[in-house]
Amino acid sequence: MRAEKMIYFFDNYENFSCENFLNYISEKRREKFEKLKQKRGKENCVISYLLLKKALKNSGIIKFEIVIGENGKPFLKDNKNIFFNISHTSSGVAVAVDENPVGIDIQDILDVKNGVIDRCFSEKEKEIVFSSVAPEKEFTRLWTLKESAVKCNSETVASLNKYCFEENKKTFRKYEKIFTTFEKKNLFISVCGEKEFFEIIEVKTEELL
Repeated sequence: MRAEKMIYFFDNYENFSCENFLNYISEKRREKFEKLKQKRGKENCVISYLLLKKALKNSGIIKFEIVIGENGKPFLKDNKNIFFNISHTSSGVAVAVDENPVGIDIQDILDVKNGVIDRCFSEKEKEIVFSSVAPEKEFTRLWTLKESAVKCNSETVASLNKYCFEENKKTFRKYEKIFTTFEKKNLFISVCGEKEFFEIIEVKTEELL
């Protein structure tokens, strides 16, 4: 069975209501949903599951169970040859699916955090951020690249500073992986994997099922 190499993205919150979709998520996901307190957190819990469900269906998988592996990275229990990764923020949810390990990170444009810069950024990366006409964008772009690498390799945040990105390209090869970054509205999405991801499928509320 071959996985469809694709990124699915959702930001259509104005037309989304959790109550309309709870019957379409697993019991385990509903338990997680019930424990969450914030409205956007609950929405993202449901949306991320439905996006993954849609992606896997397009790869021929109808039934699946998510289990947690090394360093908290989720994987499919009975489909070891198909990989996925999920990321969400207050403005959107992104899911990547591939036949090889993949990591994805989505972030709203962040304020530059000096503490994070000092701990996780190289001197060259600091120069890139602070010399930019839009330092917040550069900070966020670099952060998503680092996070995507860590997630692809099933590492922890302690490994963020081992990845250094001086490239200013949408797509490039580094650390034996291919990185691609997309800028959409007020956020960045970066994906790390064995192959290039060429596009994002934007999913509307009515397309979640």
